[in-house]
Amino acid sequence: MQHIIDFAEVQLELGLSDTITEEERAAITTALKRAEGAVRRFLGYDPVLGQRTEYYPQRRVGSQRNEGVWEAEGNNAVFRELSESPNTELQLKHIPVRSIDSLKVDYNGHSGTVDGSFGADTEKTLGADYWPNNDLIDSDGNDVCSDGLITNLGAWPSDPGSIKVVYTAGYSHAELHGEVSDLDASPIADAVLCEAVRRVKRFFALKKQAKVGNVPGVITSESLGDYSYSIDVGIANQIVGGGDLTPESKEKLSPFVNMGKDL
Repeated sequence: MQHIIDFAEVQLELGLSDTITEEERAAITTALKRAEGAVRRFLGYDPVLGQRTEYYPQRRVGSQRNEGVWEAEGNNAVFRELSESPNTELQLKHIPVRSIDSLKVDYNGHSGTVDGSFGADTEKTLGADYWPNNDLIDSDGNDVCSDGLITNLGAWPSDPGSIKVVYTAGYSHAELHGEVSDLDASPIADAVLCEAVRRVKRFFALKKQAKVGNVPGVITSESLGDYSYSIDVGIANQIVGGGDLTPESKEKLSPFVNMGKDL
């Protein structure tokens, strides 16, 4: 899994030199991983540009009328129920969608667990059978579907795992770092950076003993010899925060949340 931001970005923001200790390196690595995990959970998807393979629907879609198709399975005839007309749109998990590389419909696909499922004959045609709700154009002139909605010419099947989609979605490194104006996703990277830095500071703040200069907070005890001290944990938590996303980070991320992922 690719990182949303680089290790060096966190190191620079912390004001650490090129020669950092193993403890500092481990703290940054762990903090970055946890910050990115928290951001991905809040967004509901991984914002880094990449290809995804997913099966839909992920749960049975209700229907108020028995609309469907009959299919032969050996000596039996099986009625495959379709969703009613409002479910002509398929919500993909990762956004924004940059391209649909393959889309197949196999009513007996069972999320790819059946031998021979999702063969070449189940491939649907982009533009004729389905199309993404493209609403933006990126800096390279390519169409972008920001909401991740894919419209079908008819109703999508309701059987879980009967649709296999291979698609490319997410933001490029340049878009995550505000280097292009057409699709600016820099608030996502900024939120990760702030959260990672906060977690590194929290790590050092909550150490029982630390060298002078690493720990913010109110000193509650000192000792002679190899100088050490402890701090008030409550004050430290107020300074660097806890493990959840801060309200400021959530505000930055809110415009990028996939609001339809649970529909």
